[in-house]
Amino acid sequence: MLLDPQYLLREPTLIALSLAVVVVGKPLAALAISLLLGQTLRVALPVAIVLSQIGEFSFIVASLASSLGLLTNDATQTLVATAIVSITLNPILYRVAQSVIRRLPPAAVSDLPLSAERAEAADPRERAVVIGYGPVGQTVSRLLRENGIDVSVLEMNVATVRALQAAGVRAVYGDGSAPDALAAAGAADARSLIVSVAGMMNVEETIRVARELNPKVRVMVRTNHLREAQAIKRAGADLVFSGEGEVALAFTVAILEDLGPTPDQIERERARVHAELT
Repeated sequence: MLLDPQYLLREPTLIALSLAVVVVGKPLAALAISLLLGQTLRVALPVAIVLSQIGEFSFIVASLASSLGLLTNDATQTLVATAIVSITLNPILYRVAQSVIRRLPPAAVSDLPLSAERAEAADPRERAVVIGYGPVGQTVSRLLRENGIDVSVLEMNVATVRALQAAGVRAVYGDGSAPDALAAAGAADARSLIVSVAGMMNVEETIRVARELNPKVRVMVRTNHLREAQAIKRAGADLVFSGEGEVALAFTVAILEDLGPTPDQIERERARVHAELT
């Protein structure tokens, strides 16, 4: 409501110069600072893009400054127009940046080598690729290793990858939807691919790339909500485990155990409820 649409036509040059400072100048400065501080391009580029806007708080500042006579009407209009355009462009630029990052070679986004040495040495029938090393990923990886299954971790946190590699755990730094990273983790001949990160961006792309690398891989995905399960299954996942569904299932099993049925009855009911929830 602060914007006069006719001002866009009267002063396009001034608005374009202001946008250049916000959409080009700020991100380049942020990118340079992030890289100088030792961040990888995978981290630095999204940070730079996020800063390529003026926040909506600027509307309040512009209105207050105008009412106090600190800003002329033209300056206020320029600020408001720049804020509106930059906020509109920002999510588009962010998606483009993510697409660019996924297509970059691993060497461009990390100084960590993508060695396939351990993956080649292990029996592919007993190998699982785990995407994400949060609490769920850690537990799954530990249990798989304890049962004789070779685990390869694909993780976006550089420090976590370095720690795992130092501990002798097969770990690859990279995006789960990047073909190079999935290949380096051994997805091309693994038996299982486990997405342990709920709500992971581009999970459908991860499934598609994994299927291209290995049509026979068994894909299991974790998600937060039941409503997301069907879409992920349609994308090609074999099994989808939602936080909502698993909690409901745990409650059901606890109630049934209290009623005293046989283990077979509990298992049948568990299977039925699980099928309905997923």
